[in-house]
Amino acid sequence: MTAPATNYVPPRPLSAQRMIDALRRAAVSHVVVVPDTVQKSFLSAVGIAPDLTMVDACTEDEAVGINAGLYVAGHRPILSIQNNGVFACLNTLRGIALDGAVPTVMLVGLYGHKPTQPPEESALRMVRMLEPTLATWGIPARRLYGDEDLAGLPAVYDEALNRRGPSALVIPIPTVP
Repeated sequence: MTAPATNYVPPRPLSAQRMIDALRRAAVSHVVVVPDTVQKSFLSAVGIAPDLTMVDACTEDEAVGINAGLYVAGHRPILSIQNNGVFACLNTLRGIALDGAVPTVMLVGLYGHKPTQPPEESALRMVRMLEPTLATWGIPARRLYGDEDLAGLPAVYDEALNRRGPSALVIPIPTVP
């Protein structure tokens, strides 16, 4: 375990509607979803947004493939997955997003995270090791710890497009309507 973080500020729930607004500012066209309890209210909002197409996937591997197909067809997709799913699809991320140079922006729900402590202090490996694992693969990760952090989503999306690779936006606690 790492040394305890100083001045840790716990995350605040993200507003599903403000998340939708951020997707619109990024000109996202499709949200490719493997259901995630952390993003439940966000996914409900996506489902009723008239200008976003929600595409359900069974696995994160499938979601990465769907994302690639949508990108190649000229769309602007984003993934909504869970931290456990990131670990499950690392080889697919490597092959398609990294080696294939396909922009793959992921909204990653941090299932199992206790908001009273920084993720790096979690007893759960699936929480503690997400960001270090992404860093090992050269995948930039940014934490969304409050609605104000959503302002950076369009820039993260554009950066992934310009770099032609994956990026992760980590959502530490459940979204709210």
